[in-house]
Amino acid sequence: MQSKFILNISLSLLLASGALHAATGEPHNLTHTVWFSHSERIFRHVDIYVPECLVLPDTTNLLTPNPLTEIPVLYLIHGINGYEGAWQERGSAIDTLNAMIADGRCRPMILVMPDCSKWPRRERPLKHYDLWKCLFHYPRLSREHLLEHALSDLIDMIDSTYCVSTCAVAGLSDGGRMAANIANLRSDRISTVGLFSPVLYNDQLPAPDSILSTLNIQHSTKYYIYIGSTDNFCPNGKRFHRRMTRAGNQPELIRLKGGHNWNIWRQCLSDFLEKL
Repeated sequence: MQSKFILNISLSLLLASGALHAATGEPHNLTHTVWFSHSERIFRHVDIYVPECLVLPDTTNLLTPNPLTEIPVLYLIHGINGYEGAWQERGSAIDTLNAMIADGRCRPMILVMPDCSKWPRRERPLKHYDLWKCLFHYPRLSREHLLEHALSDLIDMIDSTYCVSTCAVAGLSDGGRMAANIANLRSDRISTVGLFSPVLYNDQLPAPDSILSTLNIQHSTKYYIYIGSTDNFCPNGKRFHRRMTRAGNQPELIRLKGGHNWNIWRQCLSDFLEKL
């Protein structure tokens, strides 16, 4: 309840800000930065991007998508040393989406890019790019279980704010494991999963159909697993693909040239957007 209240208040302020920009003639920003919280009562940022083609022409609602239009939503999860701005600043997610929409290569959709760092902002002692320090402190500071439930709450918040048609989630590296976990937790909403150079284990496998049937959930989630030819985690992705196949799933394995870096993750995003 607290999380939903914070998000709704933040979006209300942004809508008021959009109306102000319209009245003054100033340019408006289509990226919403709001807060969401979880059971620890620690607040995190989430960037929400609404493409301009989805925004109502009514100047009093510059930041409001057409409420009668069902909009797909893609949740992008960063890696272990990332933050909510990583997917745009290093992955060019918004620029890629806009270019592909203009070329007719993908559908217009909302991008939701939350801060999934294991370190809350007020406690974060490490710079986001210092990978080795993040790895060293990971076992002590990990809040993965709480983050997954926070992301589940965020999905409900976005559903209540926008007219959402379908949900997809994608994550890179350590974020791939979190994407797989949230897809398991919210198999009732997430229909497509993209795992970019993922670090995955057996417990990230989707629940069997027999379990899903008792929950009245259809097992129709589609998985795309991307691996790089020179990526150290390439064998991990292949093993996970084989395990999913043996478990009765039909994941798609996509091989790309490259290693464990943003060059290949930008390629993964472009290909994944087309599949959506």
